[in-house]
Amino acid sequence: MKIFLKREGSFEEYDVESLRFDRNSPFLKLKGIDTLGRADALAGLGIYVPEENFGPLKDGNYYHFQIIGSAVVTKDGEGLGTVKSLLSAGQGTLLVVERGGREVLIPFTRSICLEVDTLRREIRVDPPDGLLDLNEI
Repeated sequence: MKIFLKREGSFEEYDVESLRFDRNSPFLKLKGIDTLGRADALAGLGIYVPEENFGPLKDGNYYHFQIIGSAVVTKDGEGLGTVKSLLSAGQGTLLVVERGGREVLIPFTRSICLEVDTLRREIRVDPPDGLLDLNEI
């Protein structure tokens, strides 16, 4: 498998020799990175993996990168904002939506998020009355 590390605005390609997990932390061995000094030089860089390397998910499940950046609109087509991030909250997930300089939290549930279109990068929602005003940050 190939990965890309982002350094100073450009991407460097590496082959993954091995991957292991220790105490829920992933450890990658990259081809050509054979000393601790060379590995330390890569610490903190963003790791990017081509989307085609991700397997399909069951219906109703999404990778975070498929959701972040999506437009959020009401069932009537009113634009609410853009998904800035996802927030785990107990057993559920909240969409953190950037709305006019403020953040709004919207539960990422089927009853509120009626349609998730990853190709158009759009989430159609039907929030209960008052939800958008209640939790503006």
